[in-house]
This record gives sequence, structure tokens and C-alpha cells, in this order.
Amino acid sequence: MAKPTLRFNKNGKFRVLMVSDMHLGVNPKLKEDYNYKVIRGLDALIENTNPDFVMIGGDQCLNFDTAEKVKAKFEEIIEPITSRKIPWGAVFGNHDRECGINLHEEMKIYESMPYCLAEAGPEEISGVGNYQIPVLASDSDKIKYNLWAMDSQHQVKDFIGKFGLNEDTRFVMPNHLVDGSGDGCPLFDQVMWYYNKSVGIEKENGKKVPGVMFMHISLPEYITIMRNPEECGAIGSKRESGCATEMNSGLFLASLQRGDIKGYFFGHDHLIDMQGEYCGITMACDAAIGYNMSAHDDLRGGRVIDLYEDGGLETYMVKLIDILGRSAMRDEDYFEGGCRYHIRTL
Repeated sequence: MAKPTLRFNKNGKFRVLMVSDMHLGVNPKLKEDYNYKVIRGLDALIENTNPDFVMIGGDQCLNFDTAEKVKAKFEEIIEPITSRKIPWGAVFGNHDRECGINLHEEMKIYESMPYCLAEAGPEEISGVGNYQIPVLASDSDKIKYNLWAMDSQHQVKDFIGKFGLNEDTRFVMPNHLVDGSGDGCPLFDQVMWYYNKSVGIEKENGKKVPGVMFMHISLPEYITIMRNPEECGAIGSKRESGCATEMNSGLFLASLQRGDIKGYFFGHDHLIDMQGEYCGITMACDAAIGYNMSAHDDLRGGRVIDLYEDGGLETYMVKLIDILGRSAMRDEDYFEGGCRYHIRTL
């Protein structure tokens, strides 16, 4: 099947729906597999938002031991996307490296599925799932926007071997810079890949092409927004400390110097859907859509990112509880969210 082409509509608009943290593998601590609610939630979000493209933002957690099982489960889960013939992509999260088959095998499964535009990316750079997708003009084949995907890796302790450091090397210190998280980040060769590809796209098009970038684990600069909400015009919820990496790869500064990235969008933090702007770049989380992990009923949903042919961008959250009501809750007898985690409903 030929890969679909992304294009702005006649009104100069292109809509992306981002959903993250499906956590699809059965949680042995739970008596029931709640994956069916993920399917219904994804279907409701798509029906409500009518996206031109869906980005799956990591921690699919397809915890199955064979490629056949992974493919069968994932086909079932994303049926609301493929049945509507919507192009889609995906990035991997930290927990995807702890589940089922390896990421190269999993990405091959994605690439074989209908309407998928995700790619493993260049073999010579770190990570799996570093790629760029052009969105063409409404009336020509000129590139008007780029969708960038970046693998944010697993944990910083994985870098001990990569960098040839002593086994007892500590990346996270008691007086840490961000939140003390041991989570991973893109490596510098990935940053160089983005930078050089961005330069090449500018040369080919005669000007910079605006873009947005998707990854699972947030950048340290996103913490700046959460710590300075008024100055950064932040809106949304922050019910946990943001788990950005302590290791700064320089990706944000590289994109600031290039001047083409208009927004960064993350998964990973299940209880955060805050959005704000730092140095002219929008940054936001999309909370989570899954049920087999920590999540709040009033945050669970997806993020809409509206791109405009003139280079503009708007974004907002769509909550499942607003669409589906109580049936969107993990347990309809208890509300999980707000100031307290468990609140019995009437």
C-alpha cells in the first residue's frame, strides 16, 4: 500500500491528535484488562476531533512475547484510526523498552500496518523512531509544515555503557537541576540529525519550514514552564512533578537556533496536561489515555494540535470524561482525580 500524503485542507488547516501512554499490556495487579476502554476512548476522541493525523506518543507497552501477538493486539487497539483511513505515526516511550519484543521488531510491525507513516529512522543514529513527515500546501506540493518524531530513549543509567563510564557513575545528584528523574533523553547524534536535516529542508525549499516535534519524555525546558506558569502563560493541570531528564541534550537550543520548531509535545507524565510557551516555542503534555497505570479520570484524553498553512499553531486538550461521562472513568463507583486521588461518587 502506498504511503499517504499529508496536506493542508482548502482552508489552510491541518489537525493532529496526540494520544499517549496506552499501557496496553495486561497489568497483573488488576483483575481485569481495561484495554477495551482505551479503544472506546480513542474512538470517541477521533469522532469528536476529526483529525487529519494521529500521533501515538509512547508507552504503548505491548507486553506480548511474539511479533504475531503484538501485531494482533495493536491492530485491535488502533482500529478506530485505520477503519477511518487516517494517517498515523508513533514514538516509543521508556516502558516500551521493558515490554515484549525489541523496538526494531515492533517498528517493523508498525511500518507494515495501513496508513502508518512512522519509520525506524536512520540506522547510524541512536534510537528507534527518529523521522520527519512533511505536510504539503493545500494547492501545491510545497512543504508548509514538518512533523518531527524523536526517540527520547529509556533511562540515563543506560548511557553509562554507551559513554564508557564507570559502573557507579551517578547522573542524578541530590541537588538536582530538574526534578531528579532518571529518565532518558535524545542523544547528541539525534540532535545533529534534526539540525542537519532542518538545514537541508531549508535549502531545498528556499526558506525555513515550520514544524512541531513529538517525543515521549519531556525536555528540561518544559519544567521551566511548569515552574513559571504566569510568565509562560501556562494553562492546564500539573498534579505531579514533571519527569524531564536531568541530562540536557541541547535539542531545545538547537531548535531555537534553527528557528523552525513551533511546538514540542510530550507524553510520559500521566497527571500533567499543562501547556505554555518558552522562548516563543509552545510546549505541552497530553496526560494519558490508558487505564493500566496511574491516571486521573478528569485528565484522561488526547491533545489536539491545529497547524496553519501560514505557520501558526493552536493546541488544547479534549477530555474523555467530557465526551463519555462516567463511563470514561476507570471505576464508575470512584472518581480518581482532583485534589484527592480516590473520591467516591454519588
